[in-house]
Amino acid sequence: MKKEDYQNLGKFLLLVILVLSIWFIGWIVINRIETDPTKQGVFGDKFGFTNSLFSALGLAGIIYSILLQQKELNLQRKELSDTRDEFKDQNFQTTFFNLLKTQSQIATEISVKIWNLRSYDAEVSKDFDGRKFFNQSKSELSRIVIALTHPRYSIYHKWDEHDDQHGPNSAEEAEATAQSRNITYTFFYYNITEDMWKSAKKMQPIEMAKFAYGIFFNRFHYVVGHYFRHIYHILNFLNKTEIQKINNLLKPDDKLDVELEFQQYADFVQAQMSAPELFLLFYNSLPFPKLQVLLIKYKILENLPVEDLISPAHNCIEGIILKKRTDLLS
Repeated sequence: MKKEDYQNLGKFLLLVILVLSIWFIGWIVINRIETDPTKQGVFGDKFGFTNSLFSALGLAGIIYSILLQQKELNLQRKELSDTRDEFKDQNFQTTFFNLLKTQSQIATEISVKIWNLRSYDAEVSKDFDGRKFFNQSKSELSRIVIALTHPRYSIYHKWDEHDDQHGPNSAEEAEATAQSRNITYTFFYYNITEDMWKSAKKMQPIEMAKFAYGIFFNRFHYVVGHYFRHIYHILNFLNKTEIQKINNLLKPDDKLDVELEFQQYADFVQAQMSAPELFLLFYNSLPFPKLQVLLIKYKILENLPVEDLISPAHNCIEGIILKKRTDLLS
C-alpha cells in the first residue's frame, strides 16, 4: 500500500473509534443519571439525539468515502491524461524524425544537368547530384542577376563559322567574346525575354533578387519545389503541434518551456542543412511569405553569413537579420 493509503485508513479507524467512544460515553451517562431501570427508558429517550448523531456520522462517513473515491478518480484521470500526452509526444517525435530522414533523402536524390558555354563556340553540360546542386545554386543565381543587369539584351544563336571564319584573333578577344556570349546564352537557357530584362531594370535590389529566383525556380522547379515544400511541411508541423500543446497547458507559465522545446526541434532542421542550402532557402523564402514567417519564428537562417548572399543589399528582410561571418565565429 502507498503511504497515502495508510494515511486514509488511519483516518477511517480514528473516525470509528470516535463514534464508538461517543456511543459508550452516552450509555454511561444515561446509567449514572437515572438508576431506576423502569425510568431509564423514558429518560434515555431524551438522549435520542445520540441516534441522530450516529446517523449523521454515518452520513459523514459515506460523504467521506465519496470524496476519497472522487480523489482516486481524479488521480486516475490525471494518470490517463499524462499517459495520453506521453503517447502524443512519442508519436510526434517519431513523425518529426521520419520527416527529417525523408528531407535528407530528397536532398541526396537530386540529379540536375546544367548547361553553359565552355567557350565562345561550344555548349557544355555538367551533372550536379545531391547537395552539389546547392553548391552550384549561387553561381546560377548570380549568372541570372548578371544577365538581368547587363546593359544590352541579345538573342543567342549557335556559333556560325561562316559569320566569322577565323573566329577571334587573340586570346583576349576570345575571352571577351566568350563572356558576352555567356550572358546571351543565359538569356536563352533561362528563357529571359527582352520584356523581362527591361522590367528588371526598374527594380530595387530585393525585388531583383526575388525576380531572379523566380527565373531560377521556373528552370529547376522539379528539384527545389519538392525540396522546399517538404521543409515548409516540417516547420508547419512543428508550428501546429506547438500551438496545440500551448493551448492545452494547465499552467500558462509553462508556455516558455514549450517554445524552447520546439525551438530545439527546429534546430535539428537547421543542423542538417549545409550553408548552400541555407543560402537557397533564403532566396526561396522571398516569393513564399508563409515559409518566411516560419523561418523567422524558428530562426532557421541565423547561421547564414551575410557574405554568402549574392549582394549585401538583400539583407533587408524584416525579422531576418544576417550577421557577418566574423560575428558568427566570435
